[in-house]
Amino acid sequence: MQLAARLRPSRLNTYVFAVIAAGAAVVADVLVQHLPARVEVPSLTVLVLAALLVVGESQPIVISRGEDDLDEVTIASTFILALAILGPVWVLLAAQVAAVSLDDIRRRKNLQRLLFNNAQLVLSGAVTRMVFCLLTHRTFASDATPLQVHDVVPALAAGAVFFIVNNGLTGIVVALALNKPVLPHLRDDVRFQLSTSGVLLAFAPVVVVATGFSLLLLPLMLLPIAAVHRSAKLAAERERQALHDGLTGLPNRLYLSDRTGRALEAAERSAVGTAVLLIDLDHFKEINDTLGHYVGDQLLRQVGARLRTAMREGDTVARLGGDEFAVLACDLDGRAAAELVAQRLVAALMQPFSIDGVRLDVQASVGIALAPEHGSDVTTLMQRADVALYAAKEHRGTYAFYLPERDLHSVEKLALLGELREGVSDGQLRVYYQPKCDAATGDLVGLEALVRWQHPARGLVYPDDFIPIAENTGLIGALTLEVLDQSLCFARRLRDAGTPLGVAVNISVRCLTDLELPRQVAGLLGRWGVPPESLTLEVTETTIMVDPTRTMTVLGLLRDLGVSLSIDDFGTGYSSLSYLKRLEANELKIDKSFVFTMTTNSNDAVIVRSTIELGHNLGLRLVAEGVEDAETWNMLRALGCDVIQGYHLSRPLPADEVESWLEEYRRPLAAVTPLQRQA
Repeated sequence: MQLAARLRPSRLNTYVFAVIAAGAAVVADVLVQHLPARVEVPSLTVLVLAALLVVGESQPIVISRGEDDLDEVTIASTFILALAILGPVWVLLAAQVAAVSLDDIRRRKNLQRLLFNNAQLVLSGAVTRMVFCLLTHRTFASDATPLQVHDVVPALAAGAVFFIVNNGLTGIVVALALNKPVLPHLRDDVRFQLSTSGVLLAFAPVVVVATGFSLLLLPLMLLPIAAVHRSAKLAAERERQALHDGLTGLPNRLYLSDRTGRALEAAERSAVGTAVLLIDLDHFKEINDTLGHYVGDQLLRQVGARLRTAMREGDTVARLGGDEFAVLACDLDGRAAAELVAQRLVAALMQPFSIDGVRLDVQASVGIALAPEHGSDVTTLMQRADVALYAAKEHRGTYAFYLPERDLHSVEKLALLGELREGVSDGQLRVYYQPKCDAATGDLVGLEALVRWQHPARGLVYPDDFIPIAENTGLIGALTLEVLDQSLCFARRLRDAGTPLGVAVNISVRCLTDLELPRQVAGLLGRWGVPPESLTLEVTETTIMVDPTRTMTVLGLLRDLGVSLSIDDFGTGYSSLSYLKRLEANELKIDKSFVFTMTTNSNDAVIVRSTIELGHNLGLRLVAEGVEDAETWNMLRALGCDVIQGYHLSRPLPADEVESWLEEYRRPLAAVTPLQRQA
């Protein structure tokens, strides 16, 4: 059955062979029945028109149709209709065959395409001649009767027939080749061709009348035809410029949007997958700022060329602006196929670039949105690919698929973002403080600042619900400064009350790449009169690795202020010892995911013990968070942990409750040690 299916001719091949056979039959009929026994030399007018037909066919106008494939229009149609009106028919067919054959051979088209192109044009010309002769009672083979005024309407009717037959034959073969519905494709094709080929055909009767009066008038008739040709060429160039990026030559956002819309329509009919992949170059701004815009532009050109080479034929690579590119991948078989495309893109940019002898290492982050899984329209798909790109940029040099929980563009999250902006400016943020104590003595050693949002309608909103929104919208900077301001104000208040406790504040990746942060921190320390060593800034390993160069610069400036640095959630990220050494941090915080179960899970206990030993060998203070019971505290004390925090000690408290908690906590300390009190 499979062999039979392979041998069964396709609709496309059947149609192509049928057109070729029909064209061959017309040529044979003309040669046998309509070619005179003694061929006379055609008139000079006919020979000139035939020559112009051949030249016109070789000078096509390339026009973009908003898809990856381009279309062409030639001025040959004017002279085909003129020859169909004047005759003889054999000159018309000979000129058509010569024009098409020379052009197809020049373009190295295969034999089947050459034969089809000849056949469809022979059929179109023969039918056009036949219709004109039937309407004017002329002889099909040859008739030297000059064109009369009353022949103009039949001539235009013959031109309409040529337009329909010619575009119909070629439109059908294109639709079959692209597996598109034939009638909708023909309708679109006719609309497209009408403004160019249709206008050029209307000139044919004028050319015939003018050359009948004097061949010297032909150059005057060629002027409007040349004007149409030039106008169409300029329009095509303007369209190309409007749809392509001037620097890289790649399609631009407008082109990609149009192409994506068409791909989504085709995918819906054929039930195949489509993906939009957004690509952002990592650290491009630093390259541009350091080496100049010339090098940056050269890099973008090379990146565009590499991406184009990495993709399959039929996929679209576009530049959206700046260092952001996009790929439209069609006919994908599910998520795994899209992942392979992303891997190919990332790999294509991993090899170093060389620009004027300078070696540049560039990585790219890729965000992926799939249709119809993540969206069925262009706007949604692009938006969700952008959401995925943000996720990928958190780790750099990798790719990420769209996840709804990360989407800040949902109606609810957009509303929450607007409310958060107001909340930051209207003083709705509340800082809660979780005590930290010495693991050995139980003495209070500091507080960790944890932000909450006192929403007027939603009540108390926890950071997991609004920090991601702030981080991805640029609001995190203002939010962090507000938390620092409140925390240092509270530290000043405690110092004035005789309790000089330090505070620890978490710092986002967005803030750590901001060179203004050290100056802002210094200003707040000076404003509240708090010594720098009383402030600890907590950063995660993942945060550092997002942009190591800039992050290390900012952290170095903060360290120079005298601020303490703490590595939060240690063990859950990259755990790079080289960065720990370069950071010159003051403490490591053991992630609570290990602390929670260390009394029941031997593996977690080993991780905690090893982390404590590693930290002490590096001269760091060790803080264990997530201490929920006395048994865990005792075990951490035995392992040599320096500081503990967790619900066993206290939940996070609003500022107004901290001082009363301190009094209650200190009262039993005067009579008994914390470990005795636990027992």
